[in-house]
Amino acid sequence: MNLTNNNKMKRTSRIYLKEVNINKVNKLEEFLVTYNRAVNYTIERLWSAQDFSSGFLSKEVTDGTSLKFNITARLSQCIGKQSKEIISSQLEKKNKRMPRIHKTIANLDGRFTRIDGFDGSFDKCVKFGSGVPGVVILFNLNKQINALLNDGWQIGKSIRLGWNKENGLFIDLILEKERPEKRAKGKIIGIDRGVNSMLFTSDGQDIGSEMKAEMLSVDKHRKSYHQYITTEENRYIKKLNLEGVKAMVIEDLKNVTMNKRGRFSRGVNRLLSFWHYARVGIRLEQMCEELGISVYRKDPWKTSQRCPECGNIERRNRRGANFLCLRRGHVDNVDHVGAKNLEFLGLAGGYSLRSLPSKLNGGSVNECP
Repeated sequence: MNLTNNNKMKRTSRIYLKEVNINKVNKLEEFLVTYNRAVNYTIERLWSAQDFSSGFLSKEVTDGTSLKFNITARLSQCIGKQSKEIISSQLEKKNKRMPRIHKTIANLDGRFTRIDGFDGSFDKCVKFGSGVPGVVILFNLNKQINALLNDGWQIGKSIRLGWNKENGLFIDLILEKERPEKRAKGKIIGIDRGVNSMLFTSDGQDIGSEMKAEMLSVDKHRKSYHQYITTEENRYIKKLNLEGVKAMVIEDLKNVTMNKRGRFSRGVNRLLSFWHYARVGIRLEQMCEELGISVYRKDPWKTSQRCPECGNIERRNRRGANFLCLRRGHVDNVDHVGAKNLEFLGLAGGYSLRSLPSKLNGGSVNECP
């Protein structure tokens, strides 16, 4: 997952605590249940009071939470911060309603945890306190964390402590690294996330089209299915060549399927379910962040129907995975066409084809040379 602030890049890596003493596990699980209840209680109070501010909790709310759940004021402030972040994310939605959390996760900063090295058979230990059960947990670093550490990342002071039904107790370590300066020189490329290819770039890179047949042969209901797809996506995305690129333009796919129920065939829906569009988008943005490449999201409206050669927008230009311009006869892969039009939007500085000069839109587009 990608967590950002103004100065540092952040990544998280999950470690399941399989070798922890059962008494320690029980104490931390009990704490997490209380923490979860306290977060939902605080959300209810803030939502009822219409308190959507970004500052600290009022003393009245802090004292009320501390008294009700028998927790420290410091922990109550930590719970308040998480509650306000959850409410803030809900306020960005079109249909707003009071959120509730069901995942048993606590965001704990350096006031509650300390991560140290350990001279023994474990790599690290984390010490809890200040309202969290005062236990010490030993753990080993995983392959992902070691790779990040070798690449100059550092383990931060904050962690996530959580529990889930499948694997039990876990911690998410948060690693940090200084963000590089943005590239000032280079080209702009568009990237289309299509049905037949995971990624197709405006400069002709076809990334992951081999996965289509591979994934169709996999049993979607098998337990390791999603992990398999994620591993394959990460393997293919590393093949993307971003040398000489200063900016990337990708589709803004938020709400792209809204009000489109029944518009796609069963076969297309099956293919759409294979590609983890959001996850791939996050990984793309992470790669660009690490390389100093700017990322812009654009409305994908008509990008697969507009001829990149003459500007003609026509629904019939697109024929499945193929593109044939009915005006000039330009032939191409439909994903490549989408990527070229995204690049065009990036160069023109528009959010969507609607926002460009009128002769590039619908009715008068045929006047383009």
